[in-house]
Amino acid sequence: MKKSNFRPSKGRPALPADERKSIIVPVKFDIDSYRQMMDKAITAGLNRSEYIRQISVKGKVVERLSPRDVKVIRDLQGIASNLNQIAKFVNAIIKGGATEDMFMRTWKEILENKVFVQNLIMKYRNEADSV
Repeated sequence: MKKSNFRPSKGRPALPADERKSIIVPVKFDIDSYRQMMDKAITAGLNRSEYIRQISVKGKVVERLSPRDVKVIRDLQGIASNLNQIAKFVNAIIKGGATEDMFMRTWKEILENKVFVQNLIMKYRNEADSV
């Protein structure tokens, strides 16, 4: 007779033994050292355990990207995509013969991207001043 699992397990599946963090290392701090360590962990955007793990293994802690930095990267990726599309379009114009309408369209897209980049620069400069 086949058994059915009417109640599947809940939660996250267990990690394999080689990936599991199973060794606990107790660490004691005095109040001043603990505050200093927690300030650094918060600045790096890490929790206490992850901060201690990184600093002990790597000797340095790499800060996570701030939401602002992530947004800048996404915006720059969008610009790169737009420029790539324009380059492909210009290449197609050169290979297939160009009309005045195609040149005007390409020129307009380049100017729009230029304005977009200038607006991004002003936006992030203003945000940096206010932070």
